Amino acid sequence: MISRIGHKIFGSGVRRNIHSYHEVGLNLRKAMIPTPLEIYISTAKFSALISGVVGLIIGIFLSRIARIPELPFYIPEPFYSIWMAYRSTVLSILIIVTVSLSLYYLTYLAFIVYPSIVVSNRKSKIDSTLHHAIAFMHALSIGGMDIYRIIKRLSERRDVYGEVSREVSRIVRDVEYAGMDLRSALSNAVELSPSENYKEFLHGLITVIDSGGDVRMYLEERVEHFFEKARQSQRTFLDLLGLMAESYITALVAAPLFLLIVEIVMIMMGQGDELIVYLIIYFIIPIGSIVFACIVKMISPMKEMEAPEIGERRDLKSLGRMIIVYRIKKIVRNPIEVFRRNPYYTFLISLPLGLLFSIYGFTVVGFKPDINWFFSFDDYMFVSIVITILPFSIFHELKNRRIKRYLRYMPIFFNRLASINESGVPLYRAISIIAKTDTSPLRYEIRRMKIDIDWGMDLERAFMRFANRIKVFDVTRIVAMLNEAMKSTGDLTSVLMISAREASKSELLRRERYHSMMMYTIIVYIAFFVFIGIIQIISSMFLKTFTVTATPVISKINVDLYRNLLMHGAIFQGIFGGMVAGVMGEGSVSSGLKHSIAMLILAYAIFNFLH
Repeated sequence: MISRIGHKIFGSGVRRNIHSYHEVGLNLRKAMIPTPLEIYISTAKFSALISGVVGLIIGIFLSRIARIPELPFYIPEPFYSIWMAYRSTVLSILIIVTVSLSLYYLTYLAFIVYPSIVVSNRKSKIDSTLHHAIAFMHALSIGGMDIYRIIKRLSERRDVYGEVSREVSRIVRDVEYAGMDLRSALSNAVELSPSENYKEFLHGLITVIDSGGDVRMYLEERVEHFFEKARQSQRTFLDLLGLMAESYITALVAAPLFLLIVEIVMIMMGQGDELIVYLIIYFIIPIGSIVFACIVKMISPMKEMEAPEIGERRDLKSLGRMIIVYRIKKIVRNPIEVFRRNPYYTFLISLPLGLLFSIYGFTVVGFKPDINWFFSFDDYMFVSIVITILPFSIFHELKNRRIKRYLRYMPIFFNRLASINESGVPLYRAISIIAKTDTSPLRYEIRRMKIDIDWGMDLERAFMRFANRIKVFDVTRIVAMLNEAMKSTGDLTSVLMISAREASKSELLRRERYHSMMMYTIIVYIAFFVFIGIIQIISSMFLKTFTVTATPVISKINVDLYRNLLMHGAIFQGIFGGMVAGVMGEGSVSSGLKHSIAMLILAYAIFNFLH
């Protein structure tokens, strides 16, 4: 509706000056936002106008409650009298105009900048997935499939290859709906892609097509090339993470600690301000840590991706109510398995339990609107946090360890399949042999795959069920590639070797990332121990010494209040520092909750049991 009204009001004016919005239009196409440029700019102008009107109303309200400041300099007569007579009107107009124009231009700027933000996000996703997508194309080329059919198959696997599939779907659309030849479609994709790496790949592909070169050899070489680029990009990120770790320790550990010490000393001397202590503990530490974790998460190339179900979903839908009843019975028989598969379901139990414990604490302590009540209630609050988060942390860690075990042995599994198949043994027989001899954590799932084949299931479906049971994104991607390649060629040994190499490369990147990032988790823990150690010294020794040698000014200070505040500072540093440790060490806030729980319990125990 806003777009329709905006186009009617501003459409003709935008149309006359459409050339001045060329950059925005290009970003809209690169971002794959399906809105014509004329309508988008008209919507932006109309939305900005609405924001300006809202700003006008807010400005009028603010002008009525604003206090008129005194001028810090001398004004001679008669100007002073004129100023005194009209200063209220001038100030009101200034506030109204400022607020209204600010909201107007901020809204308009947000519309103009938004496509470029989407483009940047898409570029990051394409670059992180490109070498996997090219490996998929290489696997399909083994059987001699032509390049357009390979591109079309890739465009259909959006569940696995994400933004790369969306990007190549542009090529398919231009060929099938716009009537372009393949070369023209590839050239158009080069112009509109946000990723320089993808453009480089397409430029090379166009050259190979024009020269009649070997597409299969080109794809094989590009897989290695972009894999090395992915490693280089990961190393660059890890170097940047080192700078971020230093910034975190300086800005959110050392600086708050220094300010707390200085301010408490100043308070003891009768010159400080309690409000600054409250701001540091309850605002700067939590908000600063959350903002820092969000920044690291945004620039991180590692994204948490849930493995999609492949192949079976349509078949399961056809069974309808029967499959729903079966799943409910399965959950009732083994509810722990549900938490193991999806740890977020633990909050359905732990969150109500945590709230109930808080309510119990509220009834025990009662309520008084002062800080001392909060210090009496905080014990129950911290225990509630542990009750709420601990089950999730346990099951999330168990799931992560299971995923790591599967990923560690997946290259070995595919290598063994390729070796046995290369000796002339059919693939289904190779799976049976491995199922009898395998001792890795994958053995149970391999045996279930053998049982599926023994019951007459084809290889493609057996592999899909294997991936859907394991529920690991990297495994799902490899199985999707393997199944598509098996449809196009009988050279299963080559396909299996490609799958094994793909699994090995993914595992290599993961292990390099894990070992490098683990160092930053240790850094956060060291910073926490330094923080809590100094805070404990101040709380147990410094404040106690001041109470013993109290002067009339110091004797009025509530020492217990500052001990409790310092304890909260240490606990908050632990809770939010744990989240930062998770993002920096494993690329996930969810992974950081276990660190938060450990630091919370440690800080609470030190302050309550070590005086």
